[in-house]
Amino acid sequence: MLNLLGEHPCRIDAKGRLMFPAKLRKQLDGVIHHGLVVNRDIFEGCLVLYPKPEWDKVNAEMARLSRYNKQHQLFQRKFMKGATHVELDGAGRINLPGALLAYAGINPVDANEVIVSGLGEKVEIWSQKAYHKQVIQEDDSIDFGALAESVRKDIEGERE
Repeated sequence: MLNLLGEHPCRIDAKGRLMFPAKLRKQLDGVIHHGLVVNRDIFEGCLVLYPKPEWDKVNAEMARLSRYNKQHQLFQRKFMKGATHVELDGAGRINLPGALLAYAGINPVDANEVIVSGLGEKVEIWSQKAYHKQVIQEDDSIDFGALAESVRKDIEGERE
């Protein structure tokens, strides 16, 4: 089971290539040879990078949706839109699709600084501005203790 950790300030070059952090590459050592899949996040304006074995688990969940249910198909279409298989090149870079960069508010020419953050079995890629606004500043307005209690109750409810 993966437990990807760390926040890494990085840069994206004008061609949309992200120099993937060495510390995350090391954490992915056993699975990175399978490749990675990058996609839009469902809830936030960032990108999510899945190691291929983790993406396969997500894809298995998608396969459980009914092709005869309009809501299921709409969700699957929206979720899969833009999902792209990527690999590290010889220099340790990942070439991110322009449409996904635009979704995340990342303009490689103007504002090429991003935050790459390990989040358990996946990695998030944020524009530095959005990360600061959503993750750093939001910390001030959220009662983290109350959030932890709420999430814990959800988890405990699943075990019953």
